[in-house]
Amino acid sequence: MLLFHVPSSRPNTIPTVIHLVRQLKPQSILDVGVGFGKWGHLFREYTDILEAERDPSRYERKNWQVKIDGIEGHASYLTEMHRYLYHEIHIGNACELLKKLPHYDLIFMGDVIEHLEKQAGMQFLGDAFEHSNKAVILTTPKYETGQDDLCGNELERHRSLWSAKDFRPFAGAIVKTVDRDTLLAVLVKPGLPPLSCKPPMQAKPADARRLRAAKDEITRLIPAGQPFILIDQEQIRGELPHSAAIPFLEKNGQYWGPPPDDQTAISELKRLRQAGATHLAIVWSSFWWLDHYDGFYRLLQGKFKRVPSGNDVIIFKLAP
Repeated sequence: MLLFHVPSSRPNTIPTVIHLVRQLKPQSILDVGVGFGKWGHLFREYTDILEAERDPSRYERKNWQVKIDGIEGHASYLTEMHRYLYHEIHIGNACELLKKLPHYDLIFMGDVIEHLEKQAGMQFLGDAFEHSNKAVILTTPKYETGQDDLCGNELERHRSLWSAKDFRPFAGAIVKTVDRDTLLAVLVKPGLPPLSCKPPMQAKPADARRLRAAKDEITRLIPAGQPFILIDQEQIRGELPHSAAIPFLEKNGQYWGPPPDDQTAISELKRLRQAGATHLAIVWSSFWWLDHYDGFYRLLQGKFKRVPSGNDVIIFKLAP
């Protein structure tokens, strides 16, 4: 039986999925059931094209660094647009094709799994999880839709209905309901930092001004070529001209969430100083650290010199 896919999927999950992608920072993505190509377009925009803000050459296709492939069972859906956005699109039965493909950091299925019988779907999820380096993200209707053949394509038919309990075999799976009628599931590989499924709210004008002010102060006071520790909960790091702004906590260059305690923060500070970090900056939106990690903050105040700055960022020079 050939499989997949609806030529379009529900738009209500877009903010959450893109927020997850930006946290995962995948270098390779497999879009299962590309359909009209909406997700390929969004994935390309929020990986390579977004990076063009710092590196304008990334806007050109020849300089794209994120590999985005797809699988599609209905070849007539594909256009020149698809061939531009994706590196490679594999045509045929996704259950069979996946086994022959390499591993990807992220495997995505937007309104796909319901086109499989439940047993085949569980097997396919297991195979996808094995082929992912970081995570599998999927969306599916929460209620029966009764969808039959569409667009002259029998693969459009819905063959199963999924609930949160179906994802329990995957330890650490995150399952949430979006707009009451769509399930979003994230099957996370062990060792990844905690993921947030709640997209950040749009900053209020006053907050946005303070973030811009913090960015300007950091740009003015810390040389662009020097590695430094940034406590900002990933709000402005991607907008800075610095190529070596280190998130805190950090693991393999990725933001790893707030530390569990003072001791962890102090230990990580020591490690990053030894690795060459010259400064530490705390953006105003993370000033809650000053009370929550009071032992860590007392160490900073007692051991390091504070660099004079405005009210929107605190900067320490990490020399005794």
